[in-house]
Amino acid sequence: MRPAHDFLHTFRLIAPPDDADKPPAEKNSRWTARRRMLRIVDTMPRLRRVLALAAVPIVAIGGVAIARLDRQVRAYLAGPALGAVRVYAAPTVLRRGAPVPGGSLARKLARLGYRQAEGGALAAGTYRAAGGGVDIAPRPSPAPWAPAPTPARVALQGRQVADIRADDGTPLDKLELEPEVLATLGRGGGALDAGADPAPPVCRAAVLAAEDRRFFHHPGIDPSAVARALLADLRAGGRRQGGSTLSQQLAKNVFLTPHRTLSRKVREAMLALLLEAHATKEEILRRYLASVYLGEDGAVPIHGFAEAAEAYFAKPLGDLGPAECALLAGIIRSPNGLAPRQHGPEALARRNRVLAAMIEDGALDAAAGQRARAEPLRLAPPHARAVGALYVADEVARELGRLLPAEAARAPGLAVFTAVDADAQREAEHAVRRHLEAFDRARGQRRRETRRLQAALIALDPTSGRIRALVGGRDYGSSPLDRAVRARRQPGSAFKPFVYLAALDPARSPNGGARTVVSPLEDTPLEVPAGAHVWRPVNYDGVFHGSVPVEDALAESLNAATARLALDVGLEAVAGAATDLGIGGPLPLVPSLALGVAETSLLDLTAAYGVFASGGVKRTPDLVVAITSSAGETLYAAHAEETRVLDPGAAYLVTHLLERVVDTGTARAARRTGIEGPAAGKTGTTDDTRDAWFIGFTPEVIAGVWVGFDDGAPTGLTGAQGALPVWIDFVRATAGPGATRPFDVPDDVVWRDVDPSTGLLATAGCPETRREPFLAGTEPQRPCDRHRALWTAVGTGVGDALRGGGRAIETGGRRLFGWVGRLFR
Repeated sequence: MRPAHDFLHTFRLIAPPDDADKPPAEKNSRWTARRRMLRIVDTMPRLRRVLALAAVPIVAIGGVAIARLDRQVRAYLAGPALGAVRVYAAPTVLRRGAPVPGGSLARKLARLGYRQAEGGALAAGTYRAAGGGVDIAPRPSPAPWAPAPTPARVALQGRQVADIRADDGTPLDKLELEPEVLATLGRGGGALDAGADPAPPVCRAAVLAAEDRRFFHHPGIDPSAVARALLADLRAGGRRQGGSTLSQQLAKNVFLTPHRTLSRKVREAMLALLLEAHATKEEILRRYLASVYLGEDGAVPIHGFAEAAEAYFAKPLGDLGPAECALLAGIIRSPNGLAPRQHGPEALARRNRVLAAMIEDGALDAAAGQRARAEPLRLAPPHARAVGALYVADEVARELGRLLPAEAARAPGLAVFTAVDADAQREAEHAVRRHLEAFDRARGQRRRETRRLQAALIALDPTSGRIRALVGGRDYGSSPLDRAVRARRQPGSAFKPFVYLAALDPARSPNGGARTVVSPLEDTPLEVPAGAHVWRPVNYDGVFHGSVPVEDALAESLNAATARLALDVGLEAVAGAATDLGIGGPLPLVPSLALGVAETSLLDLTAAYGVFASGGVKRTPDLVVAITSSAGETLYAAHAEETRVLDPGAAYLVTHLLERVVDTGTARAARRTGIEGPAAGKTGTTDDTRDAWFIGFTPEVIAGVWVGFDDGAPTGLTGAQGALPVWIDFVRATAGPGATRPFDVPDDVVWRDVDPSTGLLATAGCPETRREPFLAGTEPQRPCDRHRALWTAVGTGVGDALRGGGRAIETGGRRLFGWVGRLFR
């Protein structure tokens, strides 16, 4: 070992020693070593410069990475607790004289997260019931363009809004509340929103005891927890305990993938520090409780304590007790391995350990802790939850990439405002679920069968054409396929209105061959060569009905009559009519096109019927109305696109035919089951009952329903049996004050009393008279000549008898009784 002073000499920190008395050889060797060392020292400034230069890009890259992470954290804190995007329904509007949205104002306010106040001034987001009315202090809407919130008093009369007045007594026509949150979108796709209710103190204490006891004392990273976890892992010979803080867990859940790598751990720590720098401890804890993953319910992920309270206990979050909060906090560590319904004993043991930790931390007194530990595991039976909004969330996710540039679509904190009516959405889900369960019971189907009957429902607003409700299947968790938008199936007879449009619209019959609603059609056997085969359309009941008026042919969905009509007007005209109204191709120009062999989606078919409902105006069925950034900047706003594709009169004639379907035809069950007021629609059934359809509309809503198996197996259900009951339930549940308003009749439509068997003006002798609409100029001009008045027949018979004797009496009698027979035929 060299003496210390030699080291100092070498680095010229002290004067060199006197070597005069040293031997020459020793002097030479020492000076050689010293010169070598001095050369090394002389190069050190250069090395420092190289290292400094190398450090510049490293620090710059690190700074850029940290800045990027910082932007992500800031954007996240400006948005929802779970996910990058929050999906909103349409605003909730209370209107004077109209039904309460959803049927209950208290329920509506609870869904919006309003709290009931006892006394004093109302804060935003609270209400108070008093004196037959409700005082409401609305919160500001997340939509930047929404009107400022107006505190008001709402007077109720049953389920009707009787009166609305501002604080100063000014009468108001309406009161707009903020929209409900339908779902959120994150890295894992759509998820139900965790709700606005804060977690009760006992749930907060349970989470801290289970996951991060030093949460309020560390800066986002807890070295002591890491050391404890490392020691526990070493003792166990493997990973047994985590050392992540709540801040790290939140960063991991929101920003990172589940893959465990060193680089991910570094990013996790950095994100945790940034979260702590930009948010308070309370905000971090609130977001953690609202977003943490807590297992699955019917294959639908459960995020947040509010959703877990509903899924596991069928309770509001605020009603949970210590045992229930400890159970939820306990399963955070392994949501699937400790799933209460599948692993009850393990979940119960973990719950009790959390309760013990809460007692130890002083969050729970010993007596309350013992009572909670003694409670058995009480879980609500599995129950259907409203998860259909996840179909909406999936469609929103697809739309984002189309409506925004790629970078903007990926930005966290987006708010997407849809046209969905939150109450109509719930009623649509209920109608689909209720009837599918009824079909299952009727078929004796077991729940675990892999092939289950599916259904889809979509509802549009007649005024705007936008989507009011969307249900893509019976259960998003087991099958997220959106059958309302993404599936294409044969519509069967639901396609027939386009055939009748081509026949009734003069613009599509340039040679003056347009029919009227009572023009006769022949429902008789038909043979059409189709390649090497002959196509023979038959009716569903196997019976042909001879000569029938146009409106009866559609009302009873007669296949042979419709096929003849399609061949007469031309398949090109039929395909053109369907295309003009929004049915996408391919539409094969084959005779069976008239009976619905061309595949389409429920959305396209329903929107096409919307053209009839709107008097010939085609509107885009938009789902997304607007998108804003985390800063409130409007990134996208939908523009109402309207194109007139039909004359109002032609659209009304088809509407009239579809009304006949509901009144007397294949959908007449709607009248028997409570559908009142104007309603129009058409059933559809494909070969072997593979698909059941009903598309219909009222003055308030256009709705379409499909029922079938995904693999195309026969259902045994016609459109009237399978799809129509779902439609009826939905329309009845969502009917408003405008449901009884008649359809608008265009100015170019005139009405006449006609005999439907001849299409001519009815006379007193006609056995049946109908009042029918006609385009001006196409109405019949002469009276029916097939039936004569009773007294004319009697007089003729008597005169013949007087002139010709008994033989004439016999002839006159036969004619008279023949006429009477025809009268009651």
